[in-house]
Amino acid sequence: MKKNHLIKSYKRKFIFSRLFIVVLFFNFQNAICQNYRNAKAYISDFGKNELFVKESLMEYSTAIIDASPDARVQNTLERIYTKLEEINVNLLKNDIGIAGDISLRDSFIKLNNKTITLLKNKSLKLNDYKAQSNLGYSDIYKNFAYKESEISKYYSEILNYESSKKEFGLKYKILIRNYNKKNVFEYNAYQNLIFYKLNILDEKLTQLFKYRNIQDVIECTNFMTSLAEESLIKTDIYKNDFTDTSLNDINIEFVNFMIKQNETLLPLYQQYITIYEDFQKFKNKFLEDNNSIKVEDYNNEVKRYNDIKNIFFNALHVNQLAKIELLKRWYITNSNFLKNNIQFEDLYEKFSNID
Repeated sequence: MKKNHLIKSYKRKFIFSRLFIVVLFFNFQNAICQNYRNAKAYISDFGKNELFVKESLMEYSTAIIDASPDARVQNTLERIYTKLEEINVNLLKNDIGIAGDISLRDSFIKLNNKTITLLKNKSLKLNDYKAQSNLGYSDIYKNFAYKESEISKYYSEILNYESSKKEFGLKYKILIRNYNKKNVFEYNAYQNLIFYKLNILDEKLTQLFKYRNIQDVIECTNFMTSLAEESLIKTDIYKNDFTDTSLNDINIEFVNFMIKQNETLLPLYQQYITIYEDFQKFKNKFLEDNNSIKVEDYNNEVKRYNDIKNIFFNALHVNQLAKIELLKRWYITNSNFLKNNIQFEDLYEKFSNID
């Protein structure tokens, strides 16, 4: 399957980095090294610095949502993780906490390190369809399990950090605003994972169609069917997570498209391969002894073969065109979902009850 330039552009801009944006909403700019007179003064600095980071991330998120050029998105990404590295160095050197209590600082640094690692090694990258589709099924499914595990661990780390904030505030009798509701980016990541998995197997199937091996194609469609059924179960679980169900709805449409695609194309492909193999035998016999086969009969076999072949490739072409249109709508829906559900209106909300 050849995906056009527009689709590739959307993939690069929306799938690559969205898993990482959310954590940065909880990060802070470097705290000033000083002996804070009390916890309130310490927390006040954290609040001011968090606002600075939020404003930077607003710029980054907007760049992704507005489909900015790849270079701009990548430069912004690099600037963010470079800044996070600088923040960690500064905190370790200068942040002495409150009366030696550095629990909040250490929790923040731990989360920061996890973010930096994932941003750099792209272990949660969700657009490497071609590379993954070239692997065997065992490795493909290991990759699926790894990415799902990393997503789960990453957002668990965010919740651990939020718990640390809350505990720190309770210890010093300060109400610190902490994150305690459904994470739009985590939800988005799991929805994207559904899309990612099916795209990899679909890419593999498209390549297998070229090699005229029925068993390989059947094997791939069986994996896709199983994955599609699993995906529908997950979308049913996710359907009540957000009032905005647009992303869940388009994923359901995409999964059902893949199911229908395979139900339609597989029988036509099997028929095409069967007639191809029969025709090759007939052709070889004709070439070996054309006196035993009438030219008229040979021409009829050629016509029958071409008719069956054209039926399959025409169906494949129509399916691919419909898929391209669906993919365009999927990327637009994904972009709009993020844009509509990122609550930037809370940008200037107080960090604690002492701001």
